[in-house]
Parts: sequence; C-alpha cells; structure tokens
Amino acid sequence: MSKSSSNIVKFNLKNKIKDIQGGEKKVMKKSLSVVLTTAMALSVFSSVAFADTAATTTTPAATAKKTSADFTDLKDLDAATKAKFDAMISAGIFDGVSDGVFGLKDEMNRAQFAKVAALITGIDVNKDLKTSSFSDVKSDDAANGYALPYIEALKTAGITDGFGEGTYNPAGKVTKEQLATFLVRVLNKDAAAKAKTGTDSTVSDWAQGYVALALELKLFPAASGGFGGKSNATRELLLTGAYEAKAQYVSPGKVSVTEAKAAGVYKVQVTFNKPVDTAAAKLALTKGTLAVGTSTTAPNGLMTRKV
Repeated sequence: MSKSSSNIVKFNLKNKIKDIQGGEKKVMKKSLSVVLTTAMALSVFSSVAFADTAATTTTPAATAKKTSADFTDLKDLDAATKAKFDAMISAGIFDGVSDGVFGLKDEMNRAQFAKVAALITGIDVNKDLKTSSFSDVKSDDAANGYALPYIEALKTAGITDGFGEGTYNPAGKVTKEQLATFLVRVLNKDAAAKAKTGTDSTVSDWAQGYVALALELKLFPAASGGFGGKSNATRELLLTGAYEAKAQYVSPGKVSVTEAKAAGVYKVQVTFNKPVDTAAAKLALTKGTLAVGTSTTAPNGLMTRKV
C-alpha cells in the first residue's frame, strides 16, 4: 500500500494498564472494524496506510514439541481439557514432573507458580540470574532453584512481595484461594477484587473478593458446595487457571496496528499486536486532513466505527 495516498485511516489507542492493581472487567479484542458509508468506502479502500507492520521471519525447524500424549496420566482427559493442556505444554509453560508423568493431581508449590506466572505474562526474565533478593531462594536448590529468575521477575513486576520477612518459601504449597489471588493479581485486578465481597464459608475472609472475582472471570469452574479455598491446589488447577488467565492477560506497553484491510464493501478490518480494551480504544478516521464524523457501537463485543 502506498504511504503517499491522501486517504489515510489513523488510529489513536489509549490502553494504559496498571502494573498490579485496578481495572474493571473488560472486553479484549485483537481486531476491530471500521464501518464506512458508501461515499467513503471506495476512497478509503483504495489505500489504507498503517504503522508497525509485523515483520515476517523464518526460523529453522524446531524439535517436536510435547503434548498431553507424552504423559501417561493425561490420557483420560476430556477433549476440551486436553486442548488446554496441549496448548500450555507445547508452549513450554508446563512440563512433567518426571519422564512420561505430568503429575496431574500433585499439589503445586510456589516455585511452580512463579515460573508459570512469568511465562503467561511474558514479563522480562533474566535467566542468567544466580542471586535472589529472598534469603530462601537459592540457585543450587536441586528441587526449586530453577525458579529463581522467575521469582525475581515476579517481584520486579510487583506480582509478589514474598512470603514474609525476606523469604519466598519456594517449596511451600499453594491453597486454592491463594492461587485465585495470585491469578487475579497477574491480571492487574487487585483493586477490583478488594471491592468485592463473598459469603463462601470454605474461603478465608481475606480471600472472599479474590475468589469471587476469579470465579466471575471463569478462571476456575464453579463448584457446588463451595470453592474449598483452604485446600491445596493441584497442578491440574494451576494449568487450567493459568490457561484462562493467559487468554485474558493484556500486557502494559504500546499497542500497534499490524494489519488493516478491507473486510467488506463498507468495512475495514484492523488487527493489533495484542488484545485491546474495546471500551478504551479510540479510533479516528480522516480523509486527507479532514476528520470524518463517526459514532461507535460494539455489537457482540466487536467495536465498529460508523461514518
């Protein structure tokens, strides 16, 4: 597409995300649509200029990735759950506890969570780091030393401040209500959780809002008879909860347009480099130097721009 064309669709996005706290439930989409009148359609479709086009790269063939089929204790999962496991395992976010065994019902620990949280958010991790700010996190710990870089990354991102008194307790078990709290904070919804209340007798008072919001966000399946927040979380719950959180997570930073193309006679399809909040995203349409009057609607969660 020519950059010299006078017909340019300009997009101005406002997508500020706090590091940890705040935020109401938002609808995130990676593509929006701009709907045009007949008069505008032909002129705009003739040339749409956009920035930050995704580069095409060629990578050498990778070694075969693992899936749920590589683990004997995952063979009886239903199709929907197996798809979640396949996605997280093939992405390298999860692996087995031993050769051919995933550890589906094993209780998770804080070291495992640190790795998973860091990978689903894509925060910077210095894998060469050998020293921790927590006194009980050691790189030569045979069981949990692998998690040191991930733990430090979470601390830097403000997702965790440790277990108390300068420690992280990497081998410590994680209760279901603690896992709910961790994942809600990963999604930058700490303030929203604190504003909620709950009456689940199986959940500690301090965790009522976090569990209520986690269930509202469908991070965990609803359970009859209470959430059971004080029981320890399993690796199965960690994976399924992390899968849902990953799908909803929106990282801080610049949002850019990766593609803009005609998607019909009166519509331009716009794709971004990551999901955006359709309530906060602002799109401006111009023809040359003239701004075109528009109105916004969002049918079925899809933002459209009418001209």
